[in-house]
Amino acid sequence: MTTLLATVFAKPIIILHLLMASPVPALVEQPASEATFAASAYVTRSNKIRVSIDKPNREPMTISLRPVGQQHVVFTEHVHRKTTKTTLLLDVDQLADGVYELELKTSSGQLIKQIDLRTPAKVDTVQRQLTLE
Repeated sequence: MTTLLATVFAKPIIILHLLMASPVPALVEQPASEATFAASAYVTRSNKIRVSIDKPNREPMTISLRPVGQQHVVFTEHVHRKTTKTTLLLDVDQLADGVYELELKTSSGQLIKQIDLRTPAKVDTVQRQLTLE
């Protein structure tokens, strides 16, 4: 009777001990969702904004430029949904100096980049004359 009683209680204890000793599998996290598009923007020496866009998901995109903190848009461009890669060159020579927001927006998300526009400082040119005698 004691052996029967020992096996009845010992089996669950041994199973519980084995379960607790085995490593617990980590929770499977959802992988990070892939970005819907990638973009880069910079101001060139000739005071133009160059914007490069790579959007593999084939959805329409709106690009707008406005001063920071304002709703007034100074530039808007629409990129067709079939266009997957494009580069734009925005002539911002007539805009006032300051910080602007470049917003790239699709139905699945948006990206806002701040761009600082400054008039390049004028550099005095030095003229030299060489005379050979």
